Order: sequence, then structure tokens, then C-alpha cells
Amino acid sequence: MPTYSAKTCLTGISHHVELISSIYVDSLTSLRSGSSFMEQQLWKCSVCSFSNVPDKTNCDLCQTTREAKKSKIPSLWRPLFQAAAKTDQASAKLRGRTKSEEQQLNKVQLAAARRNLWRREALPTGEVRWVRLPGRPHTQDNHTAILGDDSSSPSPDMCSSRGSSCMSVGYVRVRDSTGRLVLNESDQVGGAHRLAPRRFGLASAALVVEVSKMPFLNKLKWYSMEIHRLWVPWELGHVEFVVRRDHLVEDSLLHVMRLSPEQLRQRWRVSFMGEPALDAGGVLREWISLLVVELFDPSFGLFVSTASSNHCAWVNSMSGAHQVRHLEYFSLIGRVVGKALFEEQLVPVHFTVPLLKHVLGVPISFSDLQFLDDELYQSLVWLKQCSNPDDVDALMLDFSVTRTTQRQDGKPITTETVPLAPGGESIAVTVVNKAAYLDLLFQYHILDSVSYQLLMFLAAIYSVVPEELLKVFDYKELELLLCGVPTVDVDDWKRHAQVAYLVENTPTRLELQNVSWFWAVLDTFTNEQRAKLLQFVTGSSRVPAQGFKVRGTSMAAAIRDHVECRHSSAPTAASNRSSCRFARWSTCTRVPTRASTASTCPSTNPRARCTHI
Repeated sequence: MPTYSAKTCLTGISHHVELISSIYVDSLTSLRSGSSFMEQQLWKCSVCSFSNVPDKTNCDLCQTTREAKKSKIPSLWRPLFQAAAKTDQASAKLRGRTKSEEQQLNKVQLAAARRNLWRREALPTGEVRWVRLPGRPHTQDNHTAILGDDSSSPSPDMCSSRGSSCMSVGYVRVRDSTGRLVLNESDQVGGAHRLAPRRFGLASAALVVEVSKMPFLNKLKWYSMEIHRLWVPWELGHVEFVVRRDHLVEDSLLHVMRLSPEQLRQRWRVSFMGEPALDAGGVLREWISLLVVELFDPSFGLFVSTASSNHCAWVNSMSGAHQVRHLEYFSLIGRVVGKALFEEQLVPVHFTVPLLKHVLGVPISFSDLQFLDDELYQSLVWLKQCSNPDDVDALMLDFSVTRTTQRQDGKPITTETVPLAPGGESIAVTVVNKAAYLDLLFQYHILDSVSYQLLMFLAAIYSVVPEELLKVFDYKELELLLCGVPTVDVDDWKRHAQVAYLVENTPTRLELQNVSWFWAVLDTFTNEQRAKLLQFVTGSSRVPAQGFKVRGTSMAAAIRDHVECRHSSAPTAASNRSSCRFARWSTCTRVPTRASTASTCPSTNPRARCTHI
């Protein structure tokens, strides 16, 4: 079997796709056969069809309970136009019921339920095209996108004659001839969106598509194997640098941005000035968490919290007004996020659905606007459905948007008018041209207003992790890979914890009782308290997708809870070894106090100083 050097994949974005030539057919066969028993034990979520491990009580993707019955889950895919043949009264009743049912789903569930609307299909030419899965047409009403110039709702006959045009149009970000990011309709990207250039084996593209159809745990195993092929052994080259906590962003920018493509995939050893520590992964993990929190903070100006119920991170279109070097910072955060993915570590921030889709190159539709600004989306849906010319004229809209900049340096608020089309300020929106207006406004919010920032961010990610490796995941699976599960499962933590006693393998009755009390107290903690304690112990408040069984310095949450009973009065932690030490207590009344102290100590604050021992 041939071997492949990591250096063959370290020549930048234009060459990173060569990695997938290292995929072997026998590895896929192993993935299929080795997990057949596990797949039989998995349970599928009623909302998003995600396959969860048996001991999970809630879906990892959408948090729907395992007991939720499918018959009581809203039907997301029932097309409203099917009711057109019925009476007006029946049609209205159906539309009202469908809308009411969909409102029962929160944004997390809705995003997860739509994750498989589109899939890649490998062509014999080596190109890959996007196809919408049959049997799941997009509904009109809440989920409609731009259907051309026809502003009226299509009839069943129109739908059959126009085919996919009745569905929400999907747009994929691609680079044009000038290198700028633009949106193309998903059925027009063709060769511009191929997974591999012509020098790349045609069969490999098909293999990547095949992996994308596997259960998440299989994808994760494949991804981990391919990432490990890229790792540069420590003795062949590594990176070491020191940062100051009070100058975290400036120092990190200086060190990270001068690294070569090869160094980005070497092992990094990061330390904080004045804090010597043996880094077994915890310090790097903490540095990533602290830096991500700092750069994604809305007050820094690079990202904003979406005006939607899920409050995820989206690119700030006015980032240049907050940071003169904003494009450099986007490149920095892209490299850091890429490094987290490369080291299979977690980040303490969630991306909004459109940003996740941009990372993967997944088609984005008009309904995705609701994950950026739900109020704006609902207003545009109303405009799309409005057929009264007077009502549209009364809005006094034109083909432009007004951007407001609220600077952090105390300077006055400024406004800027951006035309959506040449001379847009003088073009009034009417019932005739509103479809074109909605289309341009959608493209402005989804990409045009943030295209330069997004290009720097994506290019930096792909300089560390080849884009093709990420494309085997859907956007919610990518979020799970990047952010981990949202809840801390005490039973899972307990099941995979390693407990060391004062005398090895010879615990006393009091020590056994102490450990039992410790887990009992954790059961009474809220999820927020558990996350803070986890931050105290491991340097990260998140649990990886595989749960606490993940261990080793290369993993994001190398959760190996090493509970060592000593005679000290308060718990201490060594996040570089993911260990927690606490004293032997004679009564259980002191356990909650000590555990709470650990979960609220300054080291659990992402902005505060953490102690490494």
C-alpha cells in the first residue's frame, strides 16, 4: 500500500485537494463493516433523522427528546400548493395548520431538520453537482425563495411545467474570474464547484460523496484518519510561541500570521508568559478558547450576534469601521478555527446557519435569512406574498439599503446608503419588480455585504484543513464537530473517568464514598455549572461529539477526569492533563461547597487567568 507524506498537502489552497488521493477503498469497507453492529443500536431523531448512540436521551443535533413521537412532529415538507385542488376553505385550513405546526419548532430544530435537503452527486466527469432530495420539496409561504419575476403563487400545473423552479432557489458561493466570492445558482456551478481538479483521480470524488452518505460516527472516523495523515511528526518540525494574556490578540496575530502553510499543520506548543506548564493539550485548548471568545466578541467588531432566537455568530458587514486591520483578523480567526478542526478541538462559539453553509459550500436559500434576522425575514416574506400594488407602494422602498455604523471609539454614528443595483436609490420597488428587489436584497445580506471578510476567513480555514475533508459533513454535523454537544452528561463523564487514590488500586471506604458524593453533587448541578466545572478541569467547557470517551492530547476535549484524593482543602485542576484533585472529606456536606467553588473559580471564566499545575 503506498504511503503519502504530509508535505504533499502543504502547498496552499490550490493543492490541498490532493489529499483525497490517499483515500483507500478498503478503509471505506472497514468503516461500513466495523460499525454495522453499532448502527443497529443507534436511534434516529424524529425531527432531524440524526443517528444517536443508545445512551443519549436527547438528539445531539437538535436536542429533541428520544421519546418524541414522529406522529406529533410537524410535517416540514408538505407543499402548500398540493391543497390548490381542494376548496378555498380546505386550502386555508391546511395553510394555517402547516404554519402553526412549523412554529412549534425552534430555530435549532428547524435548521437540523433541513440539513439533508441538498446532497452532492458525483458525475462520471469528476464534477460534483448539487441535487435536492426527492420527496422533500420546499413549501411556499414561510419557506419560499425567489421564483423569478412571477410574484403570484404558482398553481399545481405551473409547478409541474416549471419543475424545480417551484422550489426555493439554492445559491452556492463560488469564486469568479477576479477571485471574489459570488453567488451562483446551485445547478449552474458545474466545474467551478468540482471537488477536485483534473489531475485528481475521478474515483476519489465519488468516494468523498459516498462517505458523506454515511452516519456521522463513520464520517468522524474517516475524517480523523485523513487528518492524522496530514500531521507532521513533532521531530520533523513543530511550532512554539509565547503570548501575554493581556495582549492575547496582538501576540497571537504576530505569531500565527507569519507561519508557513507547512507550519500550520505542525504541532503547536503555546504557553502564557510567566506561566510555565507542561502542555499535554490543555494550554493549547485554553489559548484557542480565549482567542476565539475575544475575536468573536461583538465589541471587537468582527462578528455580530444574529437578530434571531438562536443568537449565533455572523460576519459584521461594518467590521472595517471597527478594526483597521479587520481582514488580517479574519485571516487570523480562520487559521485558529482551522487549527481547532485540524487538532479536533472545540471552540466556544456557534456559527449561524448561513456561515456554516458558506464553510461547506452548501446551497443557501432565501429562508436562511431567518437565521440572521428573523424580523427582516418575516417582513420580506410578507412583501413577497403581497399582491396589492398600493400596499407595496406605501412602503416607499427603493433598490438600496442603509447601513448604520455605531463605532466603539466614541465617534458619532454614521449612515451609508448602498445601492443594490446601479442607480438603485432612484428605482422604486413596485409589485412588478419586487421579485428582483428581494433577490438582490437576499444576495446582499447573505454574501455581498461580507464577501471580502468571508473570503479571508474561508481561505484561512482551508489553508489548515483541506476543504474536501469538511465537505463529507452537513452543516449541522460540522457544528457538532466544531462546537461539541451542548449538554454535559454526568453518566457519560462518570463512565469514562479514571480515578486515582492515595494508594493505587486500594481505595479506602472513605475515598470510595467521596467519589460517590462527587458524582451525586454533579447530578444536582445545572448544565451551566457542569460546563464551568468542565472548564476548570479540562480548559474547555464543551464535550466532543464522541463524548467523554475521547482522550489523548490531540483531541479538543481530552476528557480524562483524573480524580486524585489528597489532603488539600479545595479542589485544584491541571487542565494540561485534564485532571481534578480534591481532598478527602469526612462528611458529604462539604462536597457541594467545594465542587461549587471549583465551578465558579476565576479559571472558569474565559477572560480570566487559569492556573496550570
